Amino acid sequence: MARDQIKVPFGYEPPAETHKGTVLLFETFEDWTETEVHAFTRWAEERKFVRAIFYPQHEETLRRMDIPCQQPYYARVKHLESLLEQVDTTLQLDLDKWEGKRKKYTPIDTSLKFLTDKTPTPHFVCMSDRYANLFVTYPSFKEWIKKVRLVIINQFHVPLHGKLNEYAERWEVVDFGNGS
Repeated sequence: MARDQIKVPFGYEPPAETHKGTVLLFETFEDWTETEVHAFTRWAEERKFVRAIFYPQHEETLRRMDIPCQQPYYARVKHLESLLEQVDTTLQLDLDKWEGKRKKYTPIDTSLKFLTDKTPTPHFVCMSDRYANLFVTYPSFKEWIKKVRLVIINQFHVPLHGKLNEYAERWEVVDFGNGS
């Protein structure tokens, strides 16, 4: 096989990649407004992400995780779609409806595997403080925290689980202005 040779000037270095990675947002999105969506996209643009995936979870998954949710999955998806249509951003915003197709409980491990396999690295998982406190108690958390960085939304203002201190360099807390 012949290789193409490329001529470059002496001392040439390829330009640094300015945009990278994917942020996966796990949330109910039940009480999200334009304010939170705009704050999130502004934060993601500042961090120079290529793509943001909004991942609403099915009510059966939320019930098993003891996360209260009044609206059904499809109502939350419809609400989120209308919010995303109003956002003007350079970021690629996607709404993943895989859990709606499954129509049953989906472990967070399965969801993370599904999403990370089909999106460019590095991966950042963004979830509320309530979600993060649950996620840290799962046995697979140790494996996932090595593969992804965790971004915790200070939404419910609950104290964070002490186990997170072991991985202090792998997570950060942000505030998108949720008044919940």
